[in-house]
Amino acid sequence: MPSPQIERKLAAIMFTDIAGYTALSAKDSTKASELLKTQRDTLKPIVEKYGGSWMKEIGDGLLLTFDSATSAVECSIAIQEATKDIEDLNLRIGIHEGEVIKQDDDVIGDDVNVASRIEPFSAVGGVAITHKIEQAISSNKEFETKYIGKPKLKGVAQEIKVFCITSHGLPKTDISKVSAKLEEESKFNIFALTGGILTAIGIAFWIAVGVFDVSFGGKVEVPSVGILMMENLGKEDEEFWSNGMTADLITRVAGAGLIRVAPIDDILKLDKDLSIEEKARKLRVKYILTHSFLIKDDSFDLWCKLENVENGVALFSNKISEPMDMATQMVGKLANDIVTSLKVKTKQDVMKAPTANVEAYEYYLKAKYKYENPKNIEDVEIARGLLQKAILLDDRLFLAKWFQGHIEYGIAFDKPNSEYEKSMGIYESLLNQGKNISDQLRAKILNDIGLIQYQKANYNQAISYYNNAKKLAIKVGDLELENSIIHNFGLVYTMLEQDNKALSYFNKALKIFDNIGNLYKKALTLKNIGNVYYYNNKNNEALDYYLQSKNLFDKIGNNTRITEVINNIGFVYLDKGNYDKALDYFNRSLKIYMKLGSTIDIGMIYYTIGNAYDYKIDFEASLDYYSRAFEIYEKLGDKRGMGQSLMGIGNVYANTGDYDKALDYYVRLLKIAEELGDKYGVGNSLNNIGTVYFSKSDYEKSLDYLDKSLAIQKELGFGEVDLLETTTYLYLTYKHLGKEYDENEIHSYIKSAENIDFEINLRLYELLEDKSYLETAYKQVQEKALAMDDELLKKGLSYPIPKAIVEEWEKVK
Repeated sequence: MPSPQIERKLAAIMFTDIAGYTALSAKDSTKASELLKTQRDTLKPIVEKYGGSWMKEIGDGLLLTFDSATSAVECSIAIQEATKDIEDLNLRIGIHEGEVIKQDDDVIGDDVNVASRIEPFSAVGGVAITHKIEQAISSNKEFETKYIGKPKLKGVAQEIKVFCITSHGLPKTDISKVSAKLEEESKFNIFALTGGILTAIGIAFWIAVGVFDVSFGGKVEVPSVGILMMENLGKEDEEFWSNGMTADLITRVAGAGLIRVAPIDDILKLDKDLSIEEKARKLRVKYILTHSFLIKDDSFDLWCKLENVENGVALFSNKISEPMDMATQMVGKLANDIVTSLKVKTKQDVMKAPTANVEAYEYYLKAKYKYENPKNIEDVEIARGLLQKAILLDDRLFLAKWFQGHIEYGIAFDKPNSEYEKSMGIYESLLNQGKNISDQLRAKILNDIGLIQYQKANYNQAISYYNNAKKLAIKVGDLELENSIIHNFGLVYTMLEQDNKALSYFNKALKIFDNIGNLYKKALTLKNIGNVYYYNNKNNEALDYYLQSKNLFDKIGNNTRITEVINNIGFVYLDKGNYDKALDYFNRSLKIYMKLGSTIDIGMIYYTIGNAYDYKIDFEASLDYYSRAFEIYEKLGDKRGMGQSLMGIGNVYANTGDYDKALDYYVRLLKIAEELGDKYGVGNSLNNIGTVYFSKSDYEKSLDYLDKSLAIQKELGFGEVDLLETTTYLYLTYKHLGKEYDENEIHSYIKSAENIDFEINLRLYELLEDKSYLETAYKQVQEKALAMDDELLKKGLSYPIPKAIVEEWEKVK
């Protein structure tokens, strides 16, 4: 005998029944038969419109399924509206959410039985729903419901509560007519709980806590959960299943509503040997989900437990054994169990599976795992290929397409000239899918496009995309995404130098992150507020916010972010002229990078330390660190890093008067910039070569390079400081060659530029013959001299530019 064909899916299950049909059939069988045809002809188009499946006709009743609770409810309302004026087609409707099992040609399952047995609790022309459906639609103000009670359902293990929909002109259930079918509910006695000694004030307090969800400190408690990595109990090469499903589960629960979910980065850093209590403490959460996954021949087992760590009580503990084709629905089922157990109101259908094609889903998870855990650069290409296979199997696997866009964005981010065409093409194609993609995914795509526009410095376009993304995030109740978008607004307005707006958005985000207890996002926002003040030369305010941010990241233990903030603090001290303190922070950062073994970050911090010594005019130390940075970048094959290091080394040789070596490094830098197609880098390289030829008194060559550099700088919109430097050297070249130049242009750049260094002030003195520029340059050198010890001071004042400034000032003062 062949084994039965079994299919399982999670769905919203609807039962309909015609009130009075039995009596009509006994009275007029022909009319009754015609009524069934009328029902079929009327309802089928409506069910199809709302994406429902016509599973089964049972006498005068229907069994229908829908992918989401909202679709089922909207369809039920449309059905009652369409049939209210059709004679004798008086429908009762019941809706429940759960598992549907198709076995050969039949539809079975405990949840199917529940749906059929709550239909009688509907008024004629009305709709009855279980608590699962009610919770799924509760955040949508369009729907109104009334609690009926707990039905007596023999043989049903799960607790069921029934509501009726009272909006949209639907009739309420007359509870007196169904009371015999309801369980008696216990009467709550507050005095029994408290020993009968509460005062009026005490009673008010307990009512506030128990009924209105008021907690100490005036805040509603936001549930916090840590979703630990799903343990793979199978083969090592099946790790991608548990890893990918955990990541998707965290994303889905975090976006469900007012809930704080520990980010996956924090989960990955946890020591596996820690106890559940220690893990909860490190993640700062009250609840922990543990789960394990085992793939068998054509099926899998999944064990899961959600535990309140504070009292050790398990909110649920399940073992699920299913055929492999049910794997696509497990993230949704777990998300629903978590959200329901923690009583989080959500506007989303968290149970919706990304695909019904388990092979496509497998390719998608493999691609994510490969991209996020690369062993070499080829793994990125492998991930792209796996995603393409997933999409070929299921063109509606929109998560795979979105992740395609994410990969292309990451690849483009590391290239010059903002080459985001591939990611933009994928995102725009997804947006053209219309209602096929959810509002939540649409919001994420719009936010991603906003990030691309931000990277391309198209700030007004970024704002437009963020606005649209934010509206959708609010609509679907994805608080996590909404807050991220608010934070992104702050970044855009920072770049637009609209500081009040930037601070307004950052402070709004800060308040929300503080309320929901998201310390990571709070620390990140504090850092970005510090950036606003830093960009406005308000170093003391910037330092205050950076230190607050660092303290929180220290508490969280996020070393990557700690080093970012430490570096920012170093730059503040660098700007304040406290070079030793700046170097102290940069060296702290270096120790952390060394401990983490992050080679590329070590290269970056070597360059930064070299730059700090450059400011200090300790060129020997500067050259040492620039050279270390170059060695690392060369081994990594990172041409951008190599170019940056070559520029630093070239600057050292130019500053110490070794112009031939400086030219050698600048020419190498120019070659790399040209290979990368980095026009910005080409402009800078040409400028550096031009200034060296000026210092060598080769004015014809200087003119050629500076002229080309200035043309590129103006085309790309370089800042006033860069334009001032190149134009000053160019016009000095004109002066030496007896050519005319426009002094007004120089003065316009001087007026707009900030932080003109002593070298350019010397050159402005030589060009404009205005002693005030020389005086400023001399004072700047003196300030640096105060920070030097005797040996360094002696060396520093022997270098060409400082020496020229001091000697010239002694002549003309």
